[in-house]
Amino acid sequence: MISAKIKKIFEEARKEALKQKVQANLSYHSEKSHLMRIGNNSVSLNTSENLTRLDISVTIGRKQGTHTQMGEISSAKYIIDALKIAIDKANNSLDLDFTPLKEIVEENFVQTDQFDKKLEDLDPAFKMEAYKKIIETVGQQYNYSGSWSSGSTEHFFMTTENENSAYHLVTDQLFNIVLKHPDKKWELSSTQTGWKKSDFKAAKTIKEFQKLLPVYENHKGFKVKTCKYTVVLGSAAIAEVMEMALWTGFYGRTYEEKRAWTSKNKAGDKILGSNITLMDDPSNPDTFRFSFDMSGKKRKKFVLCKDGKLKNIMYDSQTAAMYKKKPTGHNIGGTSIVLATGKGEGDKSLLKAVKDMGTVLYIPALHYINLPNASKGIFTGSSRFNAVLIKNGKIVSPIFSSRITDNFQSVFGNVKVISSESVSFNGSNTYGRRSPVAISVPSYMVCEKVKITDCADSF
Repeated sequence: MISAKIKKIFEEARKEALKQKVQANLSYHSEKSHLMRIGNNSVSLNTSENLTRLDISVTIGRKQGTHTQMGEISSAKYIIDALKIAIDKANNSLDLDFTPLKEIVEENFVQTDQFDKKLEDLDPAFKMEAYKKIIETVGQQYNYSGSWSSGSTEHFFMTTENENSAYHLVTDQLFNIVLKHPDKKWELSSTQTGWKKSDFKAAKTIKEFQKLLPVYENHKGFKVKTCKYTVVLGSAAIAEVMEMALWTGFYGRTYEEKRAWTSKNKAGDKILGSNITLMDDPSNPDTFRFSFDMSGKKRKKFVLCKDGKLKNIMYDSQTAAMYKKKPTGHNIGGTSIVLATGKGEGDKSLLKAVKDMGTVLYIPALHYINLPNASKGIFTGSSRFNAVLIKNGKIVSPIFSSRITDNFQSVFGNVKVISSESVSFNGSNTYGRRSPVAISVPSYMVCEKVKITDCADSF
């Protein structure tokens, strides 16, 4: 919980901004982070950090200035000095060609429902023992690497427009381990996520590896011919492709600048398959929920695509001001995107779902994913981990690294089966400031006529 001292310091800084007759947003970001990496079957990195950031933005008419600094916030003077820097930046900036919207915290927000003290204070020894158990149980003859990030993130936010404030505290973790055969070079991967310590189970990863190892050990890799296939995308692949589809198709800036693959469409137009419904839902437990955005707007369920039809575009406050739209609660680093699961047609068992479909490629995740043409929604990515060939509902062999190059509308426009089970996929960036984000997607999706444009001669 935000300390009374910090809150009082911010209130004093807010009063100073009012004296200076400027619009100001004052934001506090604090994180406790731990990262462990393993390589060659042993711990290669074990590091922790506690960081505090102060972010201030100032608006004077059509001029804006921002300032960020890191360090302990110990007095009102510390923030007021930073405020003066932001004011100077605003006074010395060029006028914007639009009038910025006033950012108002709509109500007093306090959100701590995804905070677990046990995860925040997780002992590195727990991580080390978990990796050790997995390696010793699955087999030390393989090479293992991976990373495990965990910690807490605290936000506090207020503006000069009223006395309301917004507070958010969350814990999160992202576990990853990669198993590599020392000679054959194929790789298996397992990830886990969640906001509680208890969300992690070593047994889950052990089971995943033990299920796939016989397939990879006892069968040669299959080289896929370049043509169109029925492809089962796993949760990671779905999330990775959908995240790209989102920021190139549903954000106001790219949409208004005609750079989005949806720019030619209007609300009500068919853009994806009729079984695709996509929304931003900050109440969904598979995501890291955020009930307000960083302009103080209350976030609600926001439908982007309903039954394949375009419904809404996301506008942050600045883009809304530029194009005379209403802000939609998307001044935020991490949305709570939810891709709806199947409505009964998708059996939880992937193999049962495809038993009458003949030859099927299962690609659980995509690697080196990129956008050859964002405005046309063309993406590309290669299989790498855990990919297998399935025939008549039975796993036949692993497949060599195979590249998909297709477009969002084709892949998500030809979905035959959607799993009825949802999975949380962690999309957090562990290299910048801690900002947990997760997307809720079906555990698998059967897509027809997917273009395989290249296949390597090895894994």
